[in-house]
Amino acid sequence: MVTLTRGPPLARALRCPQCRQPWLPQRRLFTPSATILHSPVTERSIPKSEAGGKTSAATPQRPSRLSFIRSQKGSAGVSSRGSSGSGVKKPRLVLGQTPDKPIRTRFAPSPTGNLHLGSLRTALFNNLASVASSGGSFILRIEDTDQNRLVDGAEEKIVSDLKWLGLEWSEGPDCGGPHAPYRQSERLDIYRSHVQKLVDLGHAYRCFCTPEDLEKQRLERHNAGLPTAYPGTCRSVTAPEAEQRLAAGEPHVVRFRGDAFGVLGFKDAIYGPFKKKEAEEDFVILKTDGYPTYHLANVVDDHLMEITHVIRGEEWLISTPKHLSLYKAFGWTPPTFAHLGLLVEPDGSKLSKRNKSGFISEYRDKNYLSVPMQAWLANLGSSFRPDVREVPRTLSGVADALSFKFTKGGIKLNPEKLDDFEVKYHRAMLQSPRPDLTPHENAIIEDKILRPVWERVQERTAQDQQELVPMLQSEETRMAYLRRMLDHLTRGRYQRRDEMLRLVDGHPHYFWRIPDHIYQHGLSEYLHTGNVNRIISVASAIKHITSPDFAGTNLSAELNRHLQEMGCTVAPEDLYRDHRFAGTGQVDIHSHDANTMFAILGREEWQVRADAVVRLASSAAG
Repeated sequence: MVTLTRGPPLARALRCPQCRQPWLPQRRLFTPSATILHSPVTERSIPKSEAGGKTSAATPQRPSRLSFIRSQKGSAGVSSRGSSGSGVKKPRLVLGQTPDKPIRTRFAPSPTGNLHLGSLRTALFNNLASVASSGGSFILRIEDTDQNRLVDGAEEKIVSDLKWLGLEWSEGPDCGGPHAPYRQSERLDIYRSHVQKLVDLGHAYRCFCTPEDLEKQRLERHNAGLPTAYPGTCRSVTAPEAEQRLAAGEPHVVRFRGDAFGVLGFKDAIYGPFKKKEAEEDFVILKTDGYPTYHLANVVDDHLMEITHVIRGEEWLISTPKHLSLYKAFGWTPPTFAHLGLLVEPDGSKLSKRNKSGFISEYRDKNYLSVPMQAWLANLGSSFRPDVREVPRTLSGVADALSFKFTKGGIKLNPEKLDDFEVKYHRAMLQSPRPDLTPHENAIIEDKILRPVWERVQERTAQDQQELVPMLQSEETRMAYLRRMLDHLTRGRYQRRDEMLRLVDGHPHYFWRIPDHIYQHGLSEYLHTGNVNRIISVASAIKHITSPDFAGTNLSAELNRHLQEMGCTVAPEDLYRDHRFAGTGQVDIHSHDANTMFAILGREEWQVRADAVVRLASSAAG
């Protein structure tokens, strides 16, 4: 579909249905060149010379505006979520992607310490962009060129954190790929050859200034009121002199001529047009130890690894002109740049180490699941589409739900939203029929939700020597019982996993048989008030319920019917109190409604408990 938008007074702007770029044809002369260029039907790219507004012999010369628009309906439009008539999902274009080129993104952390929450979010957005793109790829690259700051075990910890979040990369140091190696320390020859190429082209030169020389120059320029940037002292060193000093082993760096291409600007996919006021200083691209700087290494690697989109934090926005200069010097086409707003505390302040809100360990230790974390992080700086109603249950589901519309500036953390995603995810998983879930999802339910509850039950059982309910004694029924119980209870209060664990301590009647001494303690109150015969009648009525389960059963009406047959009448509030006592062994306890308790425990367990109440109450009554 083609969208008409109000444009200049003498024309209306047509937007290409795939790249969404404005296309202004001559008045009353329309050619389908913009659509043909991105046609998903032909699945080919027309050279721009063919699609530059000139019509071919087979192209109608003057189709009407209406006929042109009608011809596009259902053929050239690209939907981010719809499907074609054949049921095949149409490709989605995000962040300025062109339909002929799948997105290739990368995450390139430095193993100099623990991964930060903001870096984890950056990795996620790179992964989501590649997943949303038809045929996209996500690459993990380790940027370990700053040898002085490397931390033992940091790379392994980074990989562990990324896997904990559920990210999926197709190329990397752990799995290889067509562009290996993926550690920059193993690519030094590649960088040095590219540095030499820049020197040969005259875009870079060797600088022999010592740290003392640089500090002296800086102070002199500062005292003279001049900019303290490197003044290009070694630009005057001739090539023969440089070679001679190089052969003598004189320490040096290699600098790129920052003003080689003037002041370069670009259009960021998030922040829009960006251009610095002045050209760059002559910046270092190769250090004295023979290792490249970030500026050179990331440009060379991104080009050789065919990265189409560089998605990173906004702190790198100001360095992008340096990178564009390098792309231009090599004669390469730069990727699309998208700089993400930085995360801040809820009050707008910088993320605090004291609050630990930026520490990934803070979230791992609280056992948050990967998909709720993905959904939360994806909504820090972006948002789900307005039409998304279901809770995403996979990484691809989060990618499909994401609008890829980003906000600028500081992005405030909202931990309560993470809890909300966690609760909704638990509810969606537990309430879905098992056949509707993938084996992976069923494994998540059992390993991440049910098993921690069962481990807590085991701890209490060992401590208190209590008898488990039969459904927990059998391995065949244990997980199904816990799942049924949490399915019912997550509809109300017990929704987060820490709340589920507290359920074990707060509602033991779901996990263990009621000991006789607990019943006897409660029956003493019935004896004191003279209501022991009433509890015997209610317990007897419970035994007469024959339904295999109590789902959909009106228990109060059912119990009253049996009580009437027995010639008994019990007030509603007393009936509620009595069947609660039969199920829990407690007279005054905050418990769930009767239907929920009956549905969880099942008829057979309730009959066992009702038998115990009748037996003990009859004995107490004499």
